[in-house]
Order: sequence, then C-alpha cells, then structure tokens
Amino acid sequence: MTGFSRNVRNLMLARSKGGCELCFFGRVQQFHHRRPRGMGSTRRPETNWPSNGLAICEPCHRMVESNRQQALECGWLVPQRVDPMSVPILRHGSEWVVFDHDGGVQASLPYGWEA
Repeated sequence: MTGFSRNVRNLMLARSKGGCELCFFGRVQQFHHRRPRGMGSTRRPETNWPSNGLAICEPCHRMVESNRQQALECGWLVPQRVDPMSVPILRHGSEWVVFDHDGGVQASLPYGWEA
C-alpha cells in the first residue's frame, strides 16, 4: 500500500468539511500521514486509515514536515509503534480531538489534562 484510497480521502474530506484540519483557513490540497509510511511504504493497513490522516493545505503540510517536534506535540505526527487513534490532535488551533478508524471525530483532552 502506498497511500490513502479514494474512499479514505473522501472520508477525510467530509470530516474536514473542505477546510484544512490544522488552520481551517486553507482549502484541502494534500493528505498527510500522521504515522509516516517509512521508506518503501508499509504493509500495515492501518497506515492508510482515516485515523492516521490529516486533510490539510500545502502551507500547513510544509509546516508539519519542517517542525517535527511541534508536530509530535500537537498529534500531527505519531511515532511508528503508536496507534494514531490513541493520540489527540490539535485541530483548528484550539480544539483537541481524536480521529476514529471510520473517519469520525471525537472530542478529547490532550495528554496529562483532566476535566
């Protein structure tokens, strides 16, 4: 597997409502893997599930790739051995959410925070 299927991209587009899932101001131009595929792709099917993807604009994608520590802290990147569905994402600059494997969104609190 080398990338998100058309069906998964459509689920992510619906989830994002067409706006970048990071800034919400840009229109979706790219689909970012939160847990990178690695060299030569991967055989793990969950790599291409909606919970591992972000529908984002090109400037935000550049920012994620060039600020990896911030991206890890905000859930935009996930370490290889971690299930992306277990890592909250900072979305739209102020909203912490978790993406499920079906393309849905659940409200969440970031690690270490309590209600």
